[in-house]
Amino acid sequence: MKHTISVLVENEFGVLTRVAGLFSGRGFNIESLSVAPTVDPSISRMTIVTRGDEQILEQITKQLNKLIDTIKVITGAPAKVDAIVELLRPMGVKELVRSGPVVLGRGAKGWRGTE
Repeated sequence: MKHTISVLVENEFGVLTRVAGLFSGRGFNIESLSVAPTVDPSISRMTIVTRGDEQILEQITKQLNKLIDTIKVITGAPAKVDAIVELLRPMGVKELVRSGPVVLGRGAKGWRGTE
């Protein structure tokens, strides 16, 4: 099963290398990776797509949370994207383009674990 993992990290040198190393060191594959700073330039959001069962997803999540630069980990399945597309369809959406995964946090509260 394909999983999308959103990780808020400190925007510091070497964080991407540590996250990629976590995956490769445990034999997990990254199918897609997108990284960009958030509104707060000291924080970046990583969107990672990987495959595995629920046990593998849980292990990845736990390992990501152990990294010192990790602020918060949010996970989801592609079915959530399909669900929002179906909810929007009655509103008269004329055209929709799906590209590589990008994740936004839900809620208006801050991203230091207060959502």
